Amino acid sequence: MGRTTNLRRELERTFYPYVTDRGFQIDKSTGPLSVDFRRFTADHIDVFDLQWEKYGRPRFVVNFGQAPSAGVTHFGEYVPPEKILSYMGPQSGRLQPRLGPGTGSWFRQDRNFFRRFVFRQAVRPAVEVVEELVSLFQELEGWYEHGQLGAHMKLLPYPWQRKKENQNHGRL
Repeated sequence: MGRTTNLRRELERTFYPYVTDRGFQIDKSTGPLSVDFRRFTADHIDVFDLQWEKYGRPRFVVNFGQAPSAGVTHFGEYVPPEKILSYMGPQSGRLQPRLGPGTGSWFRQDRNFFRRFVFRQAVRPAVEVVEELVSLFQELEGWYEHGQLGAHMKLLPYPWQRKKENQNHGRL
């Protein structure tokens, strides 16, 4: 059994039914490092993914975005609604329990170095991590409905957006 097995099982047991009840469809085709979720409305597509830490530690972050219901053009190529990913819309961001740049601020079952070795604290129960995700998911729903960022959210400029903006302003 891998390090992420218990957390993945708990997400499938608890979180997946929670979001499908809210109209999201699950797409595991981009796995194993991510799982995509899409909700289709008349005007737009709400999309988010669970991005797993690439070294197999029990950590993940929620990337989110919203796109037009007709699909998007990404790098000159049309992407149909059922293939849109979280970063393809005009705005995208992250939902995470603690704001910060590294995986230490992600949803995580493992403890940081200090807690593991000084306090000898074991990994958090998978149920606790998923409960944290469910409680913070309300902030993401608020963004989808009203465009309001919650305390655990941030918008992300992606490199191709910055590069284009810099070219338009004559900067490097």
